[in-house]
Amino acid sequence: MISNKYTRLAVVLVAPLGLVATPVFANTPKHAQSPDFQDAQATAIELIYPRYAQVGGEPIEPEPEYEMEEEEGEGPAGHEPEIEATDAQTAAFVTQIQQIGDICEAAPDEYQIGCYAAMYRELAADIPANGDYAEVKQILEDTARDLTSLTRANADKAKPRVRVSTTKNNGQTLTTPPITPVKPETMVPLRQAAANVMEEAETKLLRAASSDAKRAIHYQKIAAAVGSNKVLLRSA
Repeated sequence: MISNKYTRLAVVLVAPLGLVATPVFANTPKHAQSPDFQDAQATAIELIYPRYAQVGGEPIEPEPEYEMEEEEGEGPAGHEPEIEATDAQTAAFVTQIQQIGDICEAAPDEYQIGCYAAMYRELAADIPANGDYAEVKQILEDTARDLTSLTRANADKAKPRVRVSTTKNNGQTLTTPPITPVKPETMVPLRQAAANVMEEAETKLLRAASSDAKRAIHYQKIAAAVGSNKVLLRSA
């Protein structure tokens, strides 16, 4: 549920996502977490800004600072079942990574690096901590942490953190956590730095794939999806 402490601004982007049409306002109800945006002909992009108590004032009940927190186990070690890699689960992770590229590249330029950081952190949190995907989780947590460090070190404190929501023609939506903007003059070098972070993750995933034949194809597919995000970052 999106908090009513945020005001909304939406624009329609017609495929390809870089073409902006007339601004519109839209509601974005919550839907399934991993909708497939790949076949969308038009996608609504919504920026949800924090509402201020007065001009120049602080946001009303501002959200806590975005933190990379270490997750703790919920019980004694060995009590949780080992999760085996499956084609369906791997495909779901690949789709999520592709969607990260879609929504983050559609966000305003200064919010894109923060978007990647926030979305990779959410993705890593969804991946099982034990079983065949455990190493994927660790690699993507490291990726999110490195991207967060880039964002924080270059944050534009004159602009608010926002959420970005994409809506497909059929009404399905994907919404980011609050994302932090970076200073405009840092965007070009930061995209290259972020691409390097993605490349490192891709390399680690491929290396992990080569060490275990059982999970190799799953790690290779996830690595390819991360590589597609790397290409997006380097293409601008």
